[in-house]
Amino acid sequence: GLIPFASPFDQAAIDMLQDLDAPAYKIASFEAVDHGLIAACAKTGRPLIISVGLCTAEEIKDAVNAARSAGAEDIILLQCNSAYPSQEDDANLLTIPFLSQHYGVLVGYSDHTPGALSSIAACALGACMIEKHVIDSKEPETADLKFSLTPDTLSPVVEDCRAAWRSRGGIRQ
Repeated sequence: GLIPFASPFDQAAIDMLQDLDAPAYKIASFEAVDHGLIAACAKTGRPLIISVGLCTAEEIKDAVNAARSAGAEDIILLQCNSAYPSQEDDANLLTIPFLSQHYGVLVGYSDHTPGALSSIAACALGACMIEKHVIDSKEPETADLKFSLTPDTLSPVVEDCRAAWRSRGGIRQ
């Protein structure tokens, strides 16, 4: 009953995810400069999610162009800070509306901060998707323990993110 979803790093992984009927492909931040990988994913016709935490503005532009040139129509950029864990002061959430306006794509947020405040704020700023690590238990200690949610803390975060998104409302004239 799980939906397979992963970041492919080569054609074999793309083929495997195709066989599993993955609904989309996520390009990891450090792979956002691999235009061949981006093009191969785009050619499947599936949506692309491109993390841009390690990218310069020029690299983001090139990644979006590589995706569009290969036929991608549905692209989401993920704003993130690639430090693990990262701090709220380094989230740079105002990048979310900038990326959306500048590249004409949907934008989400990959949250590596402790807690959920940055995820909720990102939704208020227009993030259409949130990536947050979830672990099944706080023991044994894992590399992402400090910034991960547990199953019992996930639902309230999802509810708060949805409420933040709804609170955006519209622009009053």
